[in-house]
Amino acid sequence: MAKRIERQDIRLKPDAEKIQVYEEIHRRYKAGERVEMKEHRSGFPAVTVDCGDIHILTDILSVEAWWQKKQETEGSEAQIKSRRR
Repeated sequence: MAKRIERQDIRLKPDAEKIQVYEEIHRRYKAGERVEMKEHRSGFPAVTVDCGDIHILTDILSVEAWWQKKQETEGSEAQIKSRRR
C-alpha cells in the first residue's frame, strides 16, 4: 500500500507566502528536481504540487497568476539585458 503524503494546505495563505513557496519550487525545478502537479480529488481549482520534500495543496488560479507575472518579469529582464549589449 502506498504511503499517504501529508501536504501543507496553502490555499488560504496570503499571496506573498504562496509566492515564496512557488519560487522555491521553481528554483528546485531549474536545478533539476522533478515537479508533479495534479488536480486534487476535491476538484478544480485545487491542485497538489510535489517537489522533493515540498508537498502542497494550492489553487491553480494563484499558480497561474504567479507564472504569468514571472514570465512578464523575466521577459522585461531579458529586454533590459539585450539593450545593455
